[in-house]
Amino acid sequence: MINYIFTAGFVTMLLPVIVLGQKSESVVWEVSGNGLAKKSYLFGTVHVESAQLLKRFPKLMDIAKSADFGLFEKGGETIGQVQDAEIYSPPLDSIFTKSEYDLVDRFFTASSYGSIKPHNNSASLQGMAQAVIMIKKDETKDQDMTFDDHLHFEMERLNKPTFQLDETGQMARQEKKTDHRKTAMAIVYLIQNDLTEEELTTPDQYDPKSYHDSLRNDLALDEDASAYMKGLTLERHTLWMPKILSKISEGSCLITVGLGHLKFRTGLIQLLRQKGYQVSAVEL
Repeated sequence: MINYIFTAGFVTMLLPVIVLGQKSESVVWEVSGNGLAKKSYLFGTVHVESAQLLKRFPKLMDIAKSADFGLFEKGGETIGQVQDAEIYSPPLDSIFTKSEYDLVDRFFTASSYGSIKPHNNSASLQGMAQAVIMIKKDETKDQDMTFDDHLHFEMERLNKPTFQLDETGQMARQEKKTDHRKTAMAIVYLIQNDLTEEELTTPDQYDPKSYHDSLRNDLALDEDASAYMKGLTLERHTLWMPKILSKISEGSCLITVGLGHLKFRTGLIQLLRQKGYQVSAVEL
């Protein structure tokens, strides 16, 4: 059961998955060279997609089975010395108006997630926004965890050690900068409006070819990220990279992060290449 604690970098205000260019067509990238004894893999996900997709791409699951470790944005053991910090989220009833609060509570109460009232003082608005999108989509309306969480669960079921890339200090700083009222307004808008599949995320991802085509992009590897993306990812990538380098030197890793973290000059693909690794697209 999701208790509204999700990826802090969730793109609110109804931003769709960005589709850029048409050069390389992959969401999985192989990392090799530079003295690595084993290959590792980067997997760019869409957090709110159906977990059924994992069954449609056996090659991805083969990689998960063969990997020594799983690295995720959230969940799993911490790596190295991690700063302790309290992540403060304002009470929901201080962010939503009374009528909005009642609307949101009715929406969640009617779903498998249940009333928001027990979570009033501890809920993540970003997590709630993700959950709303999942409930609004037919293929994910009964899903009780995000796509990434399902893959994390599968790796744990395979007895693979899993590790968390995000740090509480960064999450706390990001939370302080968040415009909570704007996120709350986005949640209300999502609940009140029936958006098209394209507005929610991307076209029919249930079909492997359609999923692949919907994410066709050149990952904008030679382009600069928008100011929004930079603000969302730069500090996180700075914290992530030492952990990634440490773990890939120990064995084969499946590194699962949102697709936006792979793109642009500031993305993980380019950062790994700058460190001397070969990073190449994997055909699914």
